[in-house]
Amino acid sequence: MPRPKPEDISTAGQDSFLDVVTNIVGILIILVMVVGGRVQQIVLTAAPQARAKAAELERELVDLDKAAALAESEIADLAEQARTVATAATFAGESRVALATAVAAAKVEVERRKQSTDAARVKAAEAAARRKELEEELQRCTLEAEGIAHAPATTKEVLAYPTPIARTVTGEEIHFQIDQGRIAPIPLVELFELAKTQTRRHSGSLTAMVQRIETVGPVQDFSLDYVIEVKIDQARGQVLVRSREWVVRPSGPGIGETLEEALQPQSRFRRVLADVRPDTTVTLWCYPDSFEQFRALREELHRLGIPTAGRPMPEGAPIGGSTEGSKSVVQ
Repeated sequence: MPRPKPEDISTAGQDSFLDVVTNIVGILIILVMVVGGRVQQIVLTAAPQARAKAAELERELVDLDKAAALAESEIADLAEQARTVATAATFAGESRVALATAVAAAKVEVERRKQSTDAARVKAAEAAARRKELEEELQRCTLEAEGIAHAPATTKEVLAYPTPIARTVTGEEIHFQIDQGRIAPIPLVELFELAKTQTRRHSGSLTAMVQRIETVGPVQDFSLDYVIEVKIDQARGQVLVRSREWVVRPSGPGIGETLEEALQPQSRFRRVLADVRPDTTVTLWCYPDSFEQFRALREELHRLGIPTAGRPMPEGAPIGGSTEGSKSVVQ
């Protein structure tokens, strides 16, 4: 039996290789078609989103352009304002120098006028004090003239007074009120001591004490109203608290003793005079309706050797004093 003819080995290998190549090409074609379809789907799906994003970016770009233009405009305005401020600062510096010069000149002028004013005030105060003394002397003479005019024409023993030489009271002083024909001692010393105690007790705040009106009493039928004045001495570093003005108010009308009662040995008038020292002056505050009592008391005080000062008072005027007032004048 004849043996089969073997196949050509080279031809079989070529057919297998071609099949493999054909299969690979077919697979590649299929892969290309699949990938191409997917790419087309991706591009078609993403295209609207990209266009929307691009439109949004364009709008943002337009907005940024507008903001940049606005910022440039504001920068230009700020630069103009800066130039204006610099110019104003230059003018202000020049004005400050001129103002400082004017202030210095004004201070010199004020100091000069202050010195002139102080001198004028001193002269005015001296003139006012002199005028006050003359007015009191005139009132005293008027009271005496009225008393002489209304005095009965009878013979009366009169004490002979020495030639009057007026002098200002500098020592201790005792005060009496003569009103409605009655004599009442005025306890000024006791009232002032109460005022000092009350002022020390209320002196916590100096600001609250300025121009404050206080009242103490009554003591022996009299009360005291006074105005507190606070002065600061910067040169000495001291604070001065004092009464600038004071007024004595009786507790009511008709207080005190009659002339006959006052001249009795055990009267209140006599008890007050019992402690009088040689340098003590008795001041009589006399109202127009009590001139006869004034003369009688003055004669009695002269007989006792006690210096006497008269203070004629207008009808209804309160008894008082101030730091700018005058002191009593004794003869």
